[in-house]
Amino acid sequence: PAPEAASAPEAEATETQDPSLPRLSIDIVDYDTEGRVAMSGKADLDHTVRIYLDNKHVGTAPADENGNWALTIGEPIEPGNYTMRADQLDSSGNVTARVEIPFERARPDQILEPGSRYVVQPGNSLWRIARRTYGEGLKYWVIYHQNRNQIRDPDLIYPGQIFALPNEEIQQ
Repeated sequence: PAPEAASAPEAEATETQDPSLPRLSIDIVDYDTEGRVAMSGKADLDHTVRIYLDNKHVGTAPADENGNWALTIGEPIEPGNYTMRADQLDSSGNVTARVEIPFERARPDQILEPGSRYVVQPGNSLWRIARRTYGEGLKYWVIYHQNRNQIRDPDLIYPGQIFALPNEEIQQ
């Protein structure tokens, strides 16, 4: 009962956000084994989003009629740490909002080890982390149970959170 009560005010705050404030977000960042990055988010209607990776312009995407934007970077990127930035531009080309997030492209062969810690990356889900750690996504509950003090909803995890990846035996 307590976790549900704690999450309800957050939902209301999101729905009652002042419409005069700029709305810009990078919601999903994902990449394939070759390093092609795809991302999406929200922006104000009739605005364009310009994306930068380590301050290098990599693409531009318009916000659709629902305020959604999406972009796939044409060139693959190498494994490593990056800063992704989104600038929201009005029709005159002026920046009206800006967000930056850290982003790590892991090596494709990187295996997550039980008993270690993991820093959540954009585009991660507990299912995906469990599949890479334990071999099957259904074991997401192992991670959720071990880290329940910082995960209110197993469907909502955030870049930068640090999770313990327990040995399966601990949570049987």
